[in-house]
Amino acid sequence: MMRFEWRPFLERWSGEWADAYDPERDAGPGAEGRRAARWLGGEPADEARIAAAEARLGITFPPSLRSFLAVTDGWHQAGHFVWRLAGCEDLRWCGDPHDMRGIWLDGAGDDADEDLVRLAGLWSRSLQLATESDMVDVLLDPEDVDERGEWAVYTWAPWRGSPPERLPSFRHFMEDAYREFHSMASDRPAFANETTAALDDRVEQARLAALRGAYEAARETLSDAAAFGRPGASRLRDQIDVMCGTATGAEGGASLADPYVAHEAVPLTCRAQSRYGTHQYGTHQYGTDQEELLTRCYPEEDRPAVAATLRAIEEATFRYRADGAFGEAVETARALARRAQPEAAWRTLATALPAWTPRSADHIAPVGLLADPYLGPVLTPERGRVLLATPRGPGAAKAAPPAAGSAPADGLGWLAEESPNGFRIVLIAGVEPSEVPLRLAAGDATVRPALTPGDAWQPHPGGEPWENRTVARFGAAGDGWVFAHSGQGLDAALQERFASPATEASHGTRALTLTYAPQWDPESPAAFHFSCAENGEQRYGLTIRGETRTTTGKIPAELTSAGLLAGRTVSDGPRTALDSIAAHFGVTVSREAVCRGRLDGFETRSWLRAPAPGEGYAYWTRS
Repeated sequence: MMRFEWRPFLERWSGEWADAYDPERDAGPGAEGRRAARWLGGEPADEARIAAAEARLGITFPPSLRSFLAVTDGWHQAGHFVWRLAGCEDLRWCGDPHDMRGIWLDGAGDDADEDLVRLAGLWSRSLQLATESDMVDVLLDPEDVDERGEWAVYTWAPWRGSPPERLPSFRHFMEDAYREFHSMASDRPAFANETTAALDDRVEQARLAALRGAYEAARETLSDAAAFGRPGASRLRDQIDVMCGTATGAEGGASLADPYVAHEAVPLTCRAQSRYGTHQYGTHQYGTDQEELLTRCYPEEDRPAVAATLRAIEEATFRYRADGAFGEAVETARALARRAQPEAAWRTLATALPAWTPRSADHIAPVGLLADPYLGPVLTPERGRVLLATPRGPGAAKAAPPAAGSAPADGLGWLAEESPNGFRIVLIAGVEPSEVPLRLAAGDATVRPALTPGDAWQPHPGGEPWENRTVARFGAAGDGWVFAHSGQGLDAALQERFASPATEASHGTRALTLTYAPQWDPESPAAFHFSCAENGEQRYGLTIRGETRTTTGKIPAELTSAGLLAGRTVSDGPRTALDSIAAHFGVTVSREAVCRGRLDGFETRSWLRAPAPGEGYAYWTRS
């Protein structure tokens, strides 16, 4: 094993600290002398001094600490919050003077497991390396030893509000402290040295590599540079992370004069702040003024624009824009996603990606797409990684178009697997998706933009108290068909007054109705209904409630022979029936669009007829 060369590392650190010295920030006992000497350490400890300290403590120091002491007997400014590390004479056992063991175990109560008990004993068994600090413990743990004999170092400060942070060895601790020194000094105007120059060159090379598609290697380099506080490194790394689905991309506070901030970061920050995302500081804080919470960190002149973007995100009216050929592809892809064709939308974006142009020098991916209510769900983490692996930007070669052929046909059978609350779906032939609300909606056919799957299942009473309406989302359903779907079935108890909205929707064409409700309890058996209507009249249908089967009209032989629940009850699941119907009519509804996308929706007319004279009914109301 190669011995770590402490002297050049510590001399470089000391010299950089001296060159960046700020009397207001760094002054303290002996600081001026250390600046003049360009050395943050002390004299080397000889073998006798180190052996004496080991004998006093009854241990042998781990290799990296022992070799460190042989270069300098102690150290000042170990990062920003540890002002002095112990030398041989003042190394001591921590002894848990503040009863941290009791505090940790009392907080856990009877739920303390073995790992927590071991962690709680950290203070009583460890060496304390910090002699002066901002309430930071630096603990060398003799029970956490690797195969090289190195002891793990744990750092803990009560103001962090988190468990102790582990580093594999004393050497790793010092390298981490050096990175912290750089990070805290990076905002000083005069802070420039060989280390910063080398890091900035690596950041630029990583940026170019990311644009060429080598995003994984670029991310590793950028993460290292970000730990040193190098400007731009975090933003570049975060763009990779947000496309991979491991970060929100939120970046509050910068001026909208930066085009990346205005068009990419602000929409992502608003998405994270909105009810559709995770609050950038933790869990979404209902009950607070989200607009004020977000905008107050921006320059005053930018706050109206940020507030407008937040409202657009909340109302699902935000539209991501881009320049040139890629911008045209974005518009086309959005229209496809809105039609429930996410695979086609993705192919459109992927084909145009080489034509994408960065908005600024630290922009490597169109991350703002993720804030678009229609296109954000299309860019799954898997597709995000494909995007990152595609060369793009100025000089990128034109990509080969995606493989020929239509998007995979999902059919209808998947509805049986993705519908724990059942479903309702109407399919109409020969019309465009924009016509669906006109044929099925209640009232004025108001369209609600970009609804999530959760927005389109809860039925609403609407109109008369006996009515049963629901919010449905709609889109294309293969060649020549459209659909309207709601993720809430129609209970068997309501089937007595069932009135398919597809009958009215079939004027001038034909329409299919499919509903399914799982069994909730012994008195509410599973229920399945399928019917076909043409020109405003129902032609045939099948209704199954528990063990009871009812048919109307003449069901085509192709359907019955294909297994339209033949010989089985609806409790077996409607998968076979759905597959048969999809194959017979040539319909397919995108599973991805319905289950993970955002689609336009509307409130349907009632799925129940008016009760006959003397016929009772039950209903619920909004609370």
